[in-house]
Formats: sequence, structure tokens, C-alpha cells
Amino acid sequence: MGYYPYYARSSGFTPTSLAAGMLTHIHYAFADVTSAGEVVMANPTTDLANFADLRTLKAKYPHLKTMISVGGWSYSKYISNAAATESSRKLFAQSCVDFIVTHGFDGVDIDWEFPVSGGMAGNVHRPADRENFTLLLREVRAALDAQEQKDGRNYFLSIAGGAGSDFVRNVQLGAIANIVDYVFLMGYDMHGPWDGYADLNAPLYTPDDGSPQYTLSVQEAVNRYLTSGVSASKLVLGMPFYGYRYQVTESWNNGLYSPFTASRSVSYDTVVSQYLNVYTRFFHSTAQVPYLFNGSWFITYDDPDSIAAKTRYAKSLGLAGVGAWELSQDKSARLLSSAYRALMGG
Repeated sequence: MGYYPYYARSSGFTPTSLAAGMLTHIHYAFADVTSAGEVVMANPTTDLANFADLRTLKAKYPHLKTMISVGGWSYSKYISNAAATESSRKLFAQSCVDFIVTHGFDGVDIDWEFPVSGGMAGNVHRPADRENFTLLLREVRAALDAQEQKDGRNYFLSIAGGAGSDFVRNVQLGAIANIVDYVFLMGYDMHGPWDGYADLNAPLYTPDDGSPQYTLSVQEAVNRYLTSGVSASKLVLGMPFYGYRYQVTESWNNGLYSPFTASRSVSYDTVVSQYLNVYTRFFHSTAQVPYLFNGSWFITYDDPDSIAAKTRYAKSLGLAGVGAWELSQDKSARLLSSAYRALMGG
């Protein structure tokens, strides 16, 4: 599966451009939540055009399921309000159902960033978010079940979860896993511009070569979810179709673990078009991910090799599948094709 962000349309990459034959689920990012707890379109003009394209895509690929993803980094401000009381949970749940029925989606993905603490400045938080998130999901599941009885069809419910220990501590993963159809583990942003040193965005395995800051890997995050009550059959491993570019101050170790003065995210497409052929490529043998360096700039990213390795890892554990944030960063579907081939045994 993969996330399709609303803003991809502005670059000409519409939903009908997606390589849908290699996807089972598309998560549309994002819907907003009002202060009262109602799910609404975040960008109505763009959203409506994209929704129409998604319906066209589904007509061409009947196997395809589409999910409206609620929240994300930019639109999670009021999810705590939605989860806070029985009446607000019912309003939220019914608005989810109304949204997917009106716009032709197959389910809802709750991407709350984040319960209890964290996320964008200004987000509403409560200590009770941990328990309330479970209650909110139960209410949404009940509303979806009621709609299933009316429509005679299945509707899906999922969540997106952070890779770090804070998210696992601030939710009831075991209880949540019994409610949802699957959990999308955001297996990225282990490191980024918020750190003090240039580091690997999404190492499959924890590097053993002396990172000066905290260590976290995809393997560690997966194990944390599995031991917290999420069965392998309900866990989708999310992979980044982007990386980070750092202007480093030291060239030792080819920029890895160097202090830096500037950093920003960079899509895989941009890595290929602007940097891959002019920087030197390295591959971290332990972490199983590549990086680039030109003497001043360090780029951590994923490529077809690392995506295939992560997909094979997910397959070896019997996970539900793999997914991506986000599909418009790989317009030619190089990374998506690599994941697909690895899933199919290639």
C-alpha cells in the first residue's frame, strides 16, 4: 500500500498516474478534524478532483481499496477532542462513515500524530488520550459495522503508528490491534533534521559503528510492535520514498554522524535526477541502506536495493505487507516495483 498526498496533484501527478496494478491499498492523505471532532475535507477543491480520479482508478482496478487517512502531521490538532467523550467519539465515527460513503472510499485510516504528546506545535493533548484512542477506534469500528449491514459490503479500519517508544507507550497497541484490520508502522524518521548529527533515516538494522545519538532501526520498531500485541498478520511495514540531505561540517566517515548546518527532506525522484550520478554512493552493510556524499553534502535515502531488503524482511516475518510514504516521491515507481518484485519472490 501507499499514501497519496493531496498536494501531488499540483505537480501533475494525479491519482490516475499511480501504478495501481502493484498496489492493493491507497491511503489518501489527509482529511482534517474540526474542533468538535468531525472529519472534513482539508483541501476541498483539490480533494474532490482527487476523489473523482480515485474512483476512476478503482473502476479500472477492481481489486484496489482506497482509504481516507485522517490527521497526519498537519491535521491532528483536534483528534484528542474527538476522542475525549462518548458524544464526540460518536460524532467522529459517524462523520468517518459519512465521508467514505459520500466519496467512495473503502475505509478509514486514523493517523493521529500523536496521542498524549508530540506532533505539531499547538496540537491538543490529554493524558487520557492513551485510553481514549482505543475507545475512539471501537466507536469507528462499530459505525463501520453498522454501515456494512446496510450496504452488504466490507469497510476497513487502520491506524498509522510511530516507530519510537513514545508512541508505543502512549497507546494500547494490543487492544487496538484487536479492533483494526491492520497497523501501518511508520518505519522511517529514525533520524532527521531535529538531530545533532547527520544520520540514517531508516536503517533496517541498528548500526554498530558508533552513532553519537540514540539508536533505532526498522527491526527494533517491528519487534516492539510484535511484542506489544500486534500480530504479524496485521502489521504493515512502512518505508520511506524520501530521505534527508545534510550540509555537514566534517568529511570523516563520508559525512555519516557529522554535525551539520542545514538539512531538508529530499524525494527519491530528486535523489535520482540531481544527486545519484554526481555524488559517491555508499552502502551501510549493517544497516542495509545506502547514502551519498560529495565532500560537503550527505544524503540518507532508500533505493531499490534497500527497499527490496526491507520487503524481504517483512515477508520473512509473515507481516501483512509493506507500504510507502509517499507515492508521489517515486513517480516512475522504481521503488514500488522493487517492493512488488520482492513480495512476489523476485
